Amino acid sequence: MITSVLDLFEQTLSNFPSKVAFQDITRSITFQELQREAKAIGSAICRLSRPNHPIAVYMEKGANNISAFLGCLYAGCFYTPVDKDMPIERVGMILKNLKPEVIICDENTKGNVTGSVILLYEEALTNPVNNEILENIRTHTKTTDILYVLFTSGSTGVPKGVTISHAAVLDFIEWICGRYDLDEHTLLCNQAPFYFDASVPDIYIPIKTGATVLIPPKSYYTFPSKILRFIEEYGVNTLIWVPSALCNVVNCYAFDVCVPKSIKLVIFCGEVMPCKHLNEWRHHIPEALYVNMYGPTEATYACMYYEIKKQFSHDDCLPLGKPCENSEIILISDDDREAVPGEVGEICILGQCLSQGYYNDWERTREVFVQNPLNPYWTERMYRTGDLAYINEDGDIIFVGRKDFQIKRLGYRIELGEIEAAILSEQRIKSACCLFNKSTNEIIAIYTGEIAKKELGVCLRQILPQYMLPNHYIHLDAMPLNLNGKIDRVSLKKEYTKE
Repeated sequence: MITSVLDLFEQTLSNFPSKVAFQDITRSITFQELQREAKAIGSAICRLSRPNHPIAVYMEKGANNISAFLGCLYAGCFYTPVDKDMPIERVGMILKNLKPEVIICDENTKGNVTGSVILLYEEALTNPVNNEILENIRTHTKTTDILYVLFTSGSTGVPKGVTISHAAVLDFIEWICGRYDLDEHTLLCNQAPFYFDASVPDIYIPIKTGATVLIPPKSYYTFPSKILRFIEEYGVNTLIWVPSALCNVVNCYAFDVCVPKSIKLVIFCGEVMPCKHLNEWRHHIPEALYVNMYGPTEATYACMYYEIKKQFSHDDCLPLGKPCENSEIILISDDDREAVPGEVGEICILGQCLSQGYYNDWERTREVFVQNPLNPYWTERMYRTGDLAYINEDGDIIFVGRKDFQIKRLGYRIELGEIEAAILSEQRIKSACCLFNKSTNEIIAIYTGEIAKKELGVCLRQILPQYMLPNHYIHLDAMPLNLNGKIDRVSLKKEYTKE
């Protein structure tokens, strides 16, 4: 019986022990080597932490991360990826919420954190494997155990830790590999950071199938022609990227330099994919199958998919498609009934894919993980996404926008409130409001206080990741207020976004 991703991994290991599982520019690691390293790390963790506790993996992105993730699982724990390039303040907020007993660091990150036991990755690999302890831990594992916690942007300024179980990942990976015939011949090129849910397929498709994942340096994506040459050189046949990465290839005219014909499958998820850019990809690589997927971090990776087999005009909106196997999508109106076709409702998700809730945050969990209002007969958990959509005349679900201030930008889900909280943390700021201009895909920060725009930008770079930084700063002498004494966001939006 498959009770954890380790069972899946060991099945694959028995079939492909010497095959390369993950490869970056410094090393490649076979499935057999991956297990040996993971067991050594897991044995080291067992001396420092207890099963079912969080372990932070704070390392430079590369193949080594996968050994560390699996090491956490062999110890019966769950992991949280923390990227080397995250601002230290954000790392601190994540660790404060997570309270890990152990943080796995490498030589590049070990000096950045305190307060927990630091397990140096390089030293953990030399730890003797204690198979007896590891096997005993496995006898107590359940599919409902937490596999990982990913921290996403939070409206209060504190990132939210989304908990995902082994069962949710096993369910999704079984579906996606079966649906798209992914196997040991699949070769993927990882794009997303490991702390972002778009990386989940890249990590677990090899564990299920014996596929290989290449992990190029982040800098390659700054020069799209370079990443296309990389794909062509290695014969990559499958891409699971966020739309902004695909759009960047088009915006930089990278296809004029290189068109990798090895690509057979392109899956994108995380934000709206403009048809204009999709059409360029389909023009240059027409043989590939393109799939638009939809799903928040709280739904593992995706809960809906749409296979693109017809032509769309540049200004069309791609449908979100239909539910993945073992998932259900309901559009709920404001008065808690099911929206009729053509009526806008909130996308609500049911099924095995759902998160267990937010780590160490019962209040926010109760707000969005709720009883299905259409079912008064038994407990049926549902996630309210805050995304709005309607069903068109063809029966397709069409995305409309966000219900609140949350936005999708550069493949990331961002809470404008978190950016506001970061601005307000600067002592010289009196008030702040962030807006999102949909037409230009830009974040606008409006504030009052005694600080210059340029200086505020410098301050925010120390707090926020690059993808959350405002594109424009507007300084006002006084913030407009509505009748309730709150910032008049409506008038600001009209003035500064023309929406």
